[in-house]
Amino acid sequence: MKEVRFVHMADLHLDSPFLGLKQLPDVVFRQLKDSTFVSFTKSVDVAIEEMVDFVIIAGDIYDEEDQSIKAQARFYREMERLNKSGIPVYMIHGNHDYIAKYQDRLKLPDNVTVFDTELECYQFTSSRGSTANLYGFSYGERHVREAVYKNYERMGEADFHIGLLHGSEMTGNPMQDVYAPFRVNDMKQMDYWALGHIHLRQVLAEEPMIYFPGNIQGRHRKEAGEKGVTLVSLRETGTELTFVDTAPIIWEERRLEIRTEVDFSGLFQLLMQAVKEAKRADKAVLLSLVVKSEVALSSDVKQRMDSGEWLDTLQELWIDEPNFVWVMRVAYEVVKQDTDWLASSGLVAEWEMAKEALKQESAFYQTTESLFANGATSRFLEDLDGLEREALVEDSASLLENMLEQLKGDIK
Repeated sequence: MKEVRFVHMADLHLDSPFLGLKQLPDVVFRQLKDSTFVSFTKSVDVAIEEMVDFVIIAGDIYDEEDQSIKAQARFYREMERLNKSGIPVYMIHGNHDYIAKYQDRLKLPDNVTVFDTELECYQFTSSRGSTANLYGFSYGERHVREAVYKNYERMGEADFHIGLLHGSEMTGNPMQDVYAPFRVNDMKQMDYWALGHIHLRQVLAEEPMIYFPGNIQGRHRKEAGEKGVTLVSLRETGTELTFVDTAPIIWEERRLEIRTEVDFSGLFQLLMQAVKEAKRADKAVLLSLVVKSEVALSSDVKQRMDSGEWLDTLQELWIDEPNFVWVMRVAYEVVKQDTDWLASSGLVAEWEMAKEALKQESAFYQTTESLFANGATSRFLEDLDGLEREALVEDSASLLENMLEQLKGDIK
């Protein structure tokens, strides 16, 4: 049976600056700053240990187009390790590390094939005689508005046809469709689509397999959960995906539900227990704690939480060790609120409908279009996938609901 085995990775963002996190203790920030490199080394370890046929890197190897010498040197070192193991690499550049012709870059080992800015095709033949044609292109500038995926066509004879594409699903909004937009239903021409750009691991379709492996290291709390690479077995009978966790640091959120009144000491014990449960033997954790209460916290407890004292207290108890737990955030939400005073006006039902509507992609971008269109703000805004949009809406709604709760108290 014909088969090729490869590692699919994307969005390495080597030497990411982790903006907004420099207030962390030096030892924590240094470990976080080095996390993309550590994860990448572990990713290459996977390819070597599994003796794969080749490696695919689907864009955003570096965090910015002005690739640091450190990032280039570390990337070169890992490519050389794969070279010595006889493993070819096929890679494209994405919107973060788009090819700038004027830049000097380290010449990569001979096992590395970098796709140019025009769509190209390369053939691979395994030691077992299986063949695969790999198609792809690199970004020549930050934005690619053309639906380039339509130009991918099978060329010549091969057992498998694999498309490398750094892009996002088409939204219909020209302000957002700037990253090689595609429609899943139209992507039948390949046997496997090796995608990059979206940092959430997800299967968009199975026949053919259209797959985002996610990034290899979470960079903020919206990128929670395990991160790493995917081992792919592409056979005549189908595709098998095996995720391998490689990230040395994980972002995690834990929600603590309180159904009865709790005092200062009781809340402290709950928070400490959550920190202990978050600890892992093999990686560090950057932890967000959200207290969800069905009863109002005492004014003293809530005041200390709002002032940041709870966060300071938990951070003071941090232990300097490789697999640490560092509490990044302590938040408070009211689960059940007395909305009778609003129900009679019909505002509650309208509020719920508005929330659900805003989670829809078109409505979300229509509402935020002015921000993305403004040059002064758009450069600070990141692309959001479906889960991230929903989380942002829910976070914003929670803040507003808490404000309404306070307003209700003022009215009474």
